[in-house]
Amino acid sequence: MNMKKTRWVAAGIVAASIGLAGCQDGQTDSGSGSGSGSTKSGELSNTELLKKATAAQEDIKSFHMDGTVSSKAGEMAMDQKVSADIIQKPLAMKQTMTMKNPEDGKDVTIESYIVDDKMYLSQNGQWIVQDVSELGEMVEAMESSASTEQNLQLLKKYKDNWTAKKEGDVYQIDVKLSGDDLKAFMKDSLEQTGQMAQMKDAMDSIDYKKMNYKMTYDAKTFYPKSLDMDMVFAIEKETEFNMKNESTFSKFNEIDEIKLPAEAKDAQPLTGAGQ
Repeated sequence: MNMKKTRWVAAGIVAASIGLAGCQDGQTDSGSGSGSGSTKSGELSNTELLKKATAAQEDIKSFHMDGTVSSKAGEMAMDQKVSADIIQKPLAMKQTMTMKNPEDGKDVTIESYIVDDKMYLSQNGQWIVQDVSELGEMVEAMESSASTEQNLQLLKKYKDNWTAKKEGDVYQIDVKLSGDDLKAFMKDSLEQTGQMAQMKDAMDSIDYKKMNYKMTYDAKTFYPKSLDMDMVFAIEKETEFNMKNESTFSKFNEIDEIKLPAEAKDAQPLTGAGQ
């Protein structure tokens, strides 16, 4: 892989890790942006909203997520659809991801599970299995993204970039970061998820244009309802990396177990990290 392509892949990994953490970050520090401030009748202050969103996150043992991720680097575009059932502790997951094969334009579907400390993957009917312990940073990132306390500590550092308001039956939180603020945020987030060592060199080669994301929460339960995120980076001055993520969340605490399909039980082992 040449250096330019390596950097674009690195930018994609950075963006994906922030997107993953983002759906939880918004929950944890939702209202810390401007202190308590003045509120309209019937609205919570930012401090009160923060407390309620944090408490609600602690109640979420499992949930379902549907999302679309669109990314473009120069002329190379990729669209993904993701559907996932997630149990947070201990981590268990069923995920289906569909994307188009850039060579022939046909849909490619990858099914994956995390069950009993093992990850199972299926593509074109072939199943492989790998111990979660060999996946290292990826699983650390997933577990960290579900950590209310860690994300609360991180997002407090960027409190001047948050706004929150009530819109009908939801609270809407908007986050805007760019330039040095976005770079610092991404470094902090990568350090928290254990990915900073492998991304350190790439971080300084990226021009951090912007990250905007909007989270909405049910005004009664304070559970998350949606995430819309837009990120723009650049590696080469004439080329930008764009990523958009739109996700919805549902089925809170309705998922009690992740069951492997029968055919996954004959999965071939994949040994050694990084294969």
